[in-house]
Amino acid sequence: MITTVTLNPCIDRMVTVEKFIYGGLNRIMDSREDAAGKGINVAVALHQLGEKAFCTGFNYTERGNMIRDFLDASSIPYDFVEVEGAVRVNLKVFDLSQGVVTEINESGHPVSPEHIQSLKDKIEAYASKSSMMVFSGSAPRGVPSSIYRELIGRAKRYGTLCVLDAEGQLLLEGVKAQPYLIKPNLYELEKATGKTLTTRGEIARAARFFIENGVRIVGVSMGSQGAMIIGENEAYYAHPIPVEVKGTAGAGDSMVAGFCIGIKEGLGLKEMLCYGVAAATASVMREGTLLCTRQGFEDMLPKVVIERVIDF
Repeated sequence: MITTVTLNPCIDRMVTVEKFIYGGLNRIMDSREDAAGKGINVAVALHQLGEKAFCTGFNYTERGNMIRDFLDASSIPYDFVEVEGAVRVNLKVFDLSQGVVTEINESGHPVSPEHIQSLKDKIEAYASKSSMMVFSGSAPRGVPSSIYRELIGRAKRYGTLCVLDAEGQLLLEGVKAQPYLIKPNLYELEKATGKTLTTRGEIARAARFFIENGVRIVGVSMGSQGAMIIGENEAYYAHPIPVEVKGTAGAGDSMVAGFCIGIKEGLGLKEMLCYGVAAATASVMREGTLLCTRQGFEDMLPKVVIERVIDF
């Protein structure tokens, strides 16, 4: 079982406009609302790719029923720490003319120290039942930046492989617990290393900082520029697959799901990257916040073109 941990669940409201006008009137062509949060998205992608997934983390008393109902309808089991307050709503504006999403995200209702302790207890309870745990996304107010470091440390006591997808201090603190794999996007990697990265070699060398500090694998999502994966002695680049982009929300989470399946199947770095890119591409081909399907994944897999990176 792969358990995903979501500290900051949300309701994603995706609206589509023909051409986004900053400071002007934008008429909505289409809209939809979906239960989300990065860990929840990873679990949904895993489930739709045919893997068994389980969700834990925080959920809230107000609008939390949307999270629970969605997971029930998706046949994904869960066990959340219930917190007083409302699930945040994230607005995503999809500019159809540019294929670009503008995100306006709420920060999340505060969490108490008692709820944090309850979550730590749940992590220990489920780590012993999980082959892998995925820690991803932002944290609500009241949660310290060391939270992923603490949770990963607890999970690793049971021999559970840990995957981390976070940014800023959450990432920098989390890597101190030496997760098996991290998945920053290019902006997050630049922010974490304090460097502007323009070539594949520069990206690979920046990722080596984490490898040298105990992380085994670094996957870097680069949007329309493709993706990379870096290990101790090798690095690979995947070209973007030319497809019609219908929605980018959850693409990175789908990539994480693809990586997780690759780890579970014992694949090498090159094949893992193929899985991640195929899953992410299968997601961007779907409307709004809908995520990859198994059929879409299988259709994209033979289209992934990989090159080895040698200048690092």
